[in-house]
Amino acid sequence: MRNALVSSFDHDKERATSTPLSRHWRVWLPGALLLTGLVAVFTRVAWIQGRLSGEYLAALQVTTTDLEVLPAVDGRILADGVVLAADEPVQHVQMHYRWLQREPDEYWLTRQIRSRLSRSERRDESLVQAVEQEVRQQRQQMLATLARVCSTTEADLRARCDGVQERVERIISSVNRRHGIELTPLGTQLSQDQDDYPPEEIPWLFQLAGQVRKALTTPPRRQNAERIIIREEESWHTVLEDVDSRIATLIAEYPDQFPGVRIQQTSRRIYPHPNLAVHVVGARTAWRADDEAQQIPVDHPRGQGRFGLEKFYDSRISGQPGIRRVTRDRRQRVIAEEIVRQPRAGQDLHLTLDFQLQQHAEKILAEALGDLPRHLLAEGNGVAAPSPPQEQPEIIPVGGSVVVMDVRDGRLLSLASAPDFDLGLFTGGTEEQWKIVNSDTRRPFVSRFAAMAIPPGSTWKPFTALAALESGTLDPAAEFFCQGYLDRPDELRCLLFRRYGVGHGPISLRQAMTQSCNVYFFEAARTLGGNRLVDWGIRLGFGSHTGIDLPFERPGNLPGTRRLSEDDGRLRLQAIAGDANLADADLSGLAIGQSRLTVTPLQMARGLAAIANGGSLVTPHLVSAQSSSLPAPPASASPGRSGIAGINAATLQHLQQSLEAVVQSPNGTAHRGVFLPGVRIAGKTGTAETGPGKPDHAWFAGYFPADKPQYVVVVALENGGSGGNAAGPAAREIIRFLVQKEQTTTQLSLSAGKDRGILSP
Repeated sequence: MRNALVSSFDHDKERATSTPLSRHWRVWLPGALLLTGLVAVFTRVAWIQGRLSGEYLAALQVTTTDLEVLPAVDGRILADGVVLAADEPVQHVQMHYRWLQREPDEYWLTRQIRSRLSRSERRDESLVQAVEQEVRQQRQQMLATLARVCSTTEADLRARCDGVQERVERIISSVNRRHGIELTPLGTQLSQDQDDYPPEEIPWLFQLAGQVRKALTTPPRRQNAERIIIREEESWHTVLEDVDSRIATLIAEYPDQFPGVRIQQTSRRIYPHPNLAVHVVGARTAWRADDEAQQIPVDHPRGQGRFGLEKFYDSRISGQPGIRRVTRDRRQRVIAEEIVRQPRAGQDLHLTLDFQLQQHAEKILAEALGDLPRHLLAEGNGVAAPSPPQEQPEIIPVGGSVVVMDVRDGRLLSLASAPDFDLGLFTGGTEEQWKIVNSDTRRPFVSRFAAMAIPPGSTWKPFTALAALESGTLDPAAEFFCQGYLDRPDELRCLLFRRYGVGHGPISLRQAMTQSCNVYFFEAARTLGGNRLVDWGIRLGFGSHTGIDLPFERPGNLPGTRRLSEDDGRLRLQAIAGDANLADADLSGLAIGQSRLTVTPLQMARGLAAIANGGSLVTPHLVSAQSSSLPAPPASASPGRSGIAGINAATLQHLQQSLEAVVQSPNGTAHRGVFLPGVRIAGKTGTAETGPGKPDHAWFAGYFPADKPQYVVVVALENGGSGGNAAGPAAREIIRFLVQKEQTTTQLSLSAGKDRGILSP
């Protein structure tokens, strides 16, 4: 080639004939393609920065808020300053889930390493491995130290931790499955696409193209780090319950020795006297999700009263739990905590019960039922109690009740029911213990003072007399001749006639009450009429709830009435118009406390108190004035006293004299069993007939002192036999105890006054 100023290509024939545009297409076309690609790339970058970044950051900033309950202490129940129910502190050992896992979570382990190394130190692989080993050893050492401190084996503690981990992993699996996420162990590869030919038979160019295609089209593999994280993975779990306070203090004082461990303070209900006044105190157990709304409200107390005062005053005894708001990030790590409401302790209940008297009454009932050897009931009072005929076996009552109430204001000094049970059943009873109690045919869970509605027998006769006196159909001084039966010798008879074939002869109201003459009251009721007798039964509160501050009270049954309403929880009754609605047999039975009439011991105590206090109905109550800081109780439980319309003083005087003669007169039905020298007692025995083949119900209802009534005492023994032989001596020992206690208190007061120089020697 020779040198020339013009290239030989410029003289090429083909290039010489082409246009300038066609000559430069090879320059413009690649440039346009490059520019289009750059525009697409920058557009994508701008979209990512402007829109996708916000969505991505928003996803990272997603938080969840939960409300946690801070337990509160429930109020106490006290009688004479003695604690009958209270909460005691309990400590549980809890471990954070990340510290109790058998193999540490990789993400958590990485965070632990990063928190212990600086940015520059993290580049040293040997240092990272050393710190990782240190964390693993710390976990193992913590577990061993905790087991030693808590006096358990490391294997047992490890088993408890494994149990928690197994439960949490089941929850993790369930939650992720519901969201369509299949969990695979870390490092497990997803299935690869299978080619039609072995790799060695595929040309290298096609292999390269396949790898590029797979990199661009295959979605990223889902690892454990991408699954849904549940709250339990970043929460605390109880591994040891009810640890000693010494252990709790040790763990709290040395947090460096127990990383990932904390003490949870809570409480549990205890009953220091689990066999005393069990039907009154009641029980409080853990809230069950199926009780009401199938779930536990976050602000609801953790415990709930089941019966007794624990149930009736549940809203007052229950402490108000606190609420803590916990905020977690998308990995369920706690990022903020706030106390929304501080816990508030429940209010104490101070009872009207006399602690020593309650113990005494329950011991007497236990002796009467044969659960304890007879000591108190065998002492006697200087007057030999009648013994049953030798051919008759001793009668053991099925159950019994004692009520001691202040006649002036309804304050209950003793409220006992037998048989009873151990309140510890509700806080930690075993299956065997529950089986034994449930198999007791005497029904120990029935509170007989409020739920045992049985015929009252002759203890009802004072109310028949009251109705007849106030209606003007009975002259208390007039004598009635008792021939032993009313119309026919085979029906409507006196007990005296059934035993000895003779009647009481001419008797007045006082004599009829003293000797419990049935015929006298048959005639009084027939003259009175059923409607007026039922009307006075309503006025005296029979057939209705007494309003005691306890749940599950039964109203009993007053024949010849109909229910009107249940305002304020009380049963309102009205007499059915017309005596024809009460048959003659029912009227005669009602006159002496039989027929379809049933009353509870509480109703009997309330009715007799009205005779003793001058004609006022009182509301039996258990909460004393010391608990006046409590909100006002419901109307059905408001302590109060209301006069009974239509009662005059002369009627009450006749009844009071007659009832005193029942005990004080030597021929009174209650004299042998109840009389106490130096104590004026008024009352009435009752022997109520039951079904065929069953012993009678034994009753005594009385008050003392007879000249200035203070306390009413009612003893009812279910299937206990004779009222004078069985219930009377029990009432006598209760009255004896009260009198002796008051005398002792008076002597102590006088002695204290002398010591202070108030009284002269």
